[in-house]
Amino acid sequence: IIKKHLKWLNMFKLRYSYGKVGNDNVGTRFPYVEKFGTWDEDGYYYGDIGTSNYYYTGLTYSRIASNSITWEVAKKHDLGLDFSMFNDKFSGSIDYFHEQRNGIYMVRSYLPQIIGLNHITTKPYANVGSVLSEGFDGNIAYKQKVGEVDLTVRANMTYSKNEIKEYDEENSRYPYKMKYGFRVDQARGLIAEGLFKDYEEIRNRPSQGSGIMPGDIKYKDVNGDGVINGDDEVPIGATTRPNLIYGFGVSAQWKGFDINVHFQGAGKSSFFIDGFTVYPFQEKSWGNILTDVVGNYWSLGINEDPNAKYPRLSYGGNSNNYRASTWWKKDMSFLRLKTVEIGYTFPKKWMEKIYSKGARVFVSGNNLLCFSPFKLWDPELGTNNGLKYPMNRSILFGIDINF
Repeated sequence: IIKKHLKWLNMFKLRYSYGKVGNDNVGTRFPYVEKFGTWDEDGYYYGDIGTSNYYYTGLTYSRIASNSITWEVAKKHDLGLDFSMFNDKFSGSIDYFHEQRNGIYMVRSYLPQIIGLNHITTKPYANVGSVLSEGFDGNIAYKQKVGEVDLTVRANMTYSKNEIKEYDEENSRYPYKMKYGFRVDQARGLIAEGLFKDYEEIRNRPSQGSGIMPGDIKYKDVNGDGVINGDDEVPIGATTRPNLIYGFGVSAQWKGFDINVHFQGAGKSSFFIDGFTVYPFQEKSWGNILTDVVGNYWSLGINEDPNAKYPRLSYGGNSNNYRASTWWKKDMSFLRLKTVEIGYTFPKKWMEKIYSKGARVFVSGNNLLCFSPFKLWDPELGTNNGLKYPMNRSILFGIDINF
């Protein structure tokens, strides 16, 4: 029936798979073996209390055995679609994936002290974590002959998200402080509300500590207690790992000439920039100053702009201005012209005269352009301070000859 009524459809296939996989990389060897050592604070007095001559120490646990440790187990579902139509001119593959990972091996950092393990140098581990991951992955291709030109367009994309379902953490009266319900590697920090314009504004705002001056960053009092502290740090932006990866390209051939262009990109990723490369004079007289800072910082009597790109300069450090916040949070999404190649294949009848099976001359370029809202350094480096060797831009010329 399909072949008779849907002649334009060459192939249509639905796929589903389910499986369970394990991860035995628990990060430590022999977690089921306990260790003992001496611990002065767990000694006892025999005789006069407070006299060191009557204080005795003994053996105690330095590591508690983690019994019944198992592999992390992930249940994976995948629903896919493969298709091809219009005489295979348009084809592609799309998948939806769903993974529930349970029994993630992690340290029990928040056990109640009444258990008596608060002195243990190495906290016990257990399979207590759980993360749900899901997303889409796909690729498409379109082939068309336009006159004497053979044209091919391709694209691919992967989008994923995750949510922490179980995590070893203490309860908080502020739900946004917990990792439960949020993404792995979720960026967190204060919400910046510009720069202080004068001392009057500093006095009338929630307390941010001592030494605050005009030109410093002011933060939002999220919980309304009148003090800016760790309880005001909230999830902001995306994660430090890109949730979106994509690429697309086009290739064409015409009378021996060929051209291939490929773009790649990433999105939904946030970084806090920091360090002496970002904070001028943090290390006092040592270090460089980014040209982006020059003329763009708050300055008394010169540039008292509450929305200046950088806060006032400080010599030696400024604990208020260096806090992770929306002020230093940057969008690290980018689109890169990854590869461009242009070539020409000589006709066979020409090459037969020199007893060659074929020859092609070409020129190719790599990492030629990068488009991104972030301009200080290459966003693909994945660094918060730019202290990585940048990606090289290269142009190659060559000839291939076959005999």
